Amino acid sequence: MILYEILGRFYDDVMGDQKEAATRVHELIQKFNPGATSILELACGTGSFLYNLSNHYKTTAGLDLSSIMLSIARTKVPDTPLYRCDMTDFHFYEKFDVVICMNDSINHMTVFGDWKKLFLNASRHLTENGILIFDVNTVYKLKKLSEAPPVIHEFGNNLLITNVYRKTGDLYVWHLRVFEDKGKNMFELHEELLEEKAFTRDRIKKALLKEFKNIRVYDLENGRVTTRSQRLHFVAIKR
Repeated sequence: MILYEILGRFYDDVMGDQKEAATRVHELIQKFNPGATSILELACGTGSFLYNLSNHYKTTAGLDLSSIMLSIARTKVPDTPLYRCDMTDFHFYEKFDVVICMNDSINHMTVFGDWKKLFLNASRHLTENGILIFDVNTVYKLKKLSEAPPVIHEFGNNLLITNVYRKTGDLYVWHLRVFEDKGKNMFELHEELLEEKAFTRDRIKKALLKEFKNIRVYDLENGRVTTRSQRLHFVAIKR
């Protein structure tokens, strides 16, 4: 699993506060489960989604495998229970009205059997008619990124260079390099390789149907799902 143990402390500087993305998720929850009062986030990272959603829900919780990411999250949402565990194999006594998994975290699981385990475990931790919401990078997006030149992103006096390349089949690697400004024209290089794999919308929906119903798929960036959609949001109601 992806741990972000090297680049975790730069994550928020690169990703921003994610307020807009969290608002979109809240709108989906209001549409499909307006009475929801509890939410669990899988792969919660630095806690930005939980922070932005915490005012809307009575109970929030999160889990992640990265100790660095969780340490940052605890400063943002000190009253939210956070656990270091695998999102395919967690066991809580509590159930939630909503389970979310954002920022294409699920794509980091490169074996589709792990996606199925996540769907099953999410269902087990949902209340009656609870909903699962997650987003994915599409096959089209990863292919497009692999054919593009590296992307350079400046944040503060630091520099992030992102290069995506195909490893084999539909398995891709994100090569992330951060040049951290140490002052006096000195920079320290931090590198991490993150694997991602995308699966087709139909395959994902078929797997979801074993535990969920009324599955909806959205392209929130472009308004309509097409073969060129780059990020898809799935909403599924527990059977």
